[in-house]
Amino acid sequence: MLPQSRIFLMDRILNPATNHRTASAGRSDRNLTRSMGDAACFGGMVGCGETYFSAFALAVGLSETASGLIASIPLLVGGVIQLVSPKAIAWIGGYRRWIVAGAVLQSLAFLPLAYAAWTGSLSIVMFLLIASVYWAAGLSTGPAWNTWIEQIVPTAGRARFFSRRSRLQQICTFSGLMVAGLVLQWTSQQDMALTGFAGLFFVAAMLRLVSASFLHRTRNGSQNATHVELRQKEVAEKSEEERVDYRSAIQLLAYLVAMQVFIQLSGPYFVPYMLGQLEFDYVVYVGLIALAFLSKVISFAFWGRIAEESGAAKVLWFGGIGLVPLASLWIVSTNLVWLAVIQILSGIAWAAYELGFFLMFFETLPAKHRTRLLTYHNFANTLAICVGALAGAAILAYWGTTSQTYYYLFGLSSTGRLLCLGLLVGAVLPKHSLKSIGMRVLSIRPGAGSVTAPIIASAEE
Repeated sequence: MLPQSRIFLMDRILNPATNHRTASAGRSDRNLTRSMGDAACFGGMVGCGETYFSAFALAVGLSETASGLIASIPLLVGGVIQLVSPKAIAWIGGYRRWIVAGAVLQSLAFLPLAYAAWTGSLSIVMFLLIASVYWAAGLSTGPAWNTWIEQIVPTAGRARFFSRRSRLQQICTFSGLMVAGLVLQWTSQQDMALTGFAGLFFVAAMLRLVSASFLHRTRNGSQNATHVELRQKEVAEKSEEERVDYRSAIQLLAYLVAMQVFIQLSGPYFVPYMLGQLEFDYVVYVGLIALAFLSKVISFAFWGRIAEESGAAKVLWFGGIGLVPLASLWIVSTNLVWLAVIQILSGIAWAAYELGFFLMFFETLPAKHRTRLLTYHNFANTLAICVGALAGAAILAYWGTTSQTYYYLFGLSSTGRLLCLGLLVGAVLPKHSLKSIGMRVLSIRPGAGSVTAPIIASAEE
């Protein structure tokens, strides 16, 4: 009778195909584990890092207007860099290298912020530069990551995997947000809030560095690469049968961009309004953000069922209408219970808007052009963010950062959102196609929703 080790050796010699499949499956499992690790660390970084940029601006002595600009203007740099990323990927030698380089650079962007918090000094120009590096490194790798992750995750169980991955990232983002808020509350009571910011930014840097390590150790699988090639061929064959109403697609994109302008007119200035005008402490501030984030995550499942039964267009309409009054509701009262209700409603409306938007985006646009058009949309979107934030800053600079000026800003934002709905009227939008799509949370915003990006490979038809 042959020893077990010799039987195993003979099996490997006589059955190379089986061995190859076994090795490939093992590599795939390791890749999925590393991707989950990346999601966890990335989520933690978002929760305790960029989410607190605006609050840190106020703590370090910058103006309320500067605090709002820091949360918006740097995104435009990332939107511009996205346009040149394909050439950069070719130059650097592949998707993985570009993605890992972006993750490392994003990690390094936190270190000068930690140093500035430790020393207690930072200019608006330097802060904008650092935040621009952060967003350039993050947004420019988004399209590449979307393409690369489709080569990593096997087709079987893909929707289930991305659902788990998104849920893990959301949990880690929320945990980072809450822990950071408690740290800042305690350090501010000890009159050392800047030290708390320094520690949080250092932790965020380390988390993103660990995330980069997970990305670096992830390897492509030959079977997945073959699948991608076959899928691209299938899409190319089907593209001849596609009949896209480009007028409706343009209407949709025009609505989304115009809506972003009026959202950002007030969105970046909710943080300075809460911390500067209302003088909330960090526990109240984080609590209000957490309510919106939780209600948004929980209501995604509800809106997903509505989208599957009635179509993404109806969900987008619900979300668009729901967003209209949100900014102006802050004028009614400063009572904490009232503001908590607003935040809960905000999360529900933003869940409908973002889910409807991404589902409509993928239903309306040609499949073979989705990645490229998503890149162009991201640029237009970040440009709209910049325009809206600058308009809001101009209003605050001209009339002064008083509660009355903030009320004008909130009222104007709601009025503009209402007018934007006219761009959707008459658009012929598809009713059914995608069932669900995963999203990556890139940042949390108290009054403007979170900055999110779709995971193209997770789209379930």
